Amino acid sequence: MKPARLLRWYPRTWRERYGEELLALIQDTLDDGRPTWRLRLSVACGGLRERAYHAGHAGKAAVKRAGSRWPTILVAGLIFTNLPQQLKMSLPPARAGQATVALDVLAAVAAFTCVAVLAGGLAAWLAVFRFLRASGWLKIRRQVVWAAAATGPTAGALVALSLTLRSLSSAPLNVSLAGFLAFTATALALVITIGLWAAAVAATARHLKLTPRVRAVELVLGPVISTAVSVMVSASTIWFSATQASVPWLLVGIGQLVLLSTYAPWRIGRAARKGRRLRAAASGRTTINPSAQRTNGRHRA
Repeated sequence: MKPARLLRWYPRTWRERYGEELLALIQDTLDDGRPTWRLRLSVACGGLRERAYHAGHAGKAAVKRAGSRWPTILVAGLIFTNLPQQLKMSLPPARAGQATVALDVLAAVAAFTCVAVLAGGLAAWLAVFRFLRASGWLKIRRQVVWAAAATGPTAGALVALSLTLRSLSSAPLNVSLAGFLAFTATALALVITIGLWAAAVAATARHLKLTPRVRAVELVLGPVISTAVSVMVSASTIWFSATQASVPWLLVGIGQLVLLSTYAPWRIGRAARKGRRLRAAASGRTTINPSAQRTNGRHRA
């Protein structure tokens, strides 16, 4: 065995940084030009420990990134999967107006969300083009291939679910065990597919070199899209309360909208202020805090 082959026990990033030093140390301790079994065992154990450390660090980073992404993905998947079944239900006459308003809001916010996502893509398309032109496809190929592979079966499951709902009466699909399993499998497939595409987009975004103006736009679009999904959840809850003639569910949906009306403007405003600071720092300007300016003026006086 050549000494350089022992370095394969270590992660690639570690080898690029410390490989030459370890190889020199191994060559200094060789016995008749060949590594001893104790040396091989020591290097293998050290490499496995380093790989375990890198894997744990990468796992923590992935969980931290997914912590703010997967709840939104889960909610969106459940909404789009359950929407055909909700449209199939018969509405009480007294709740027809409430259901119509909730459905109109849901459709309008869904269209707005699609426009916001498209706007974010168009704002970064130059950076994406430069990234792909510089052989960036090799860096995101695995994520895109997995997402594309999951899209076909998920689309087929959604079509099958819609066709099944057409053939049924107004009774919900998940009354029977088979219907519940079919609905759950379709929802799970949709959530996984959305998550895979979100991971592919996030992997691409990590390699993009965006201008300060585009980064400021993306900072604002993030909370805007998240807020739109939350509004869709509230509208779906209000629609469900209309189909079930349930006052508690109606209060839950209204309560969600009230919380959003207080929290969402603050979150979007904070992102907008951060974007302005980013653009100001890139242009060489510094933002002045008015309260600090008044305090300095009093000190000078």
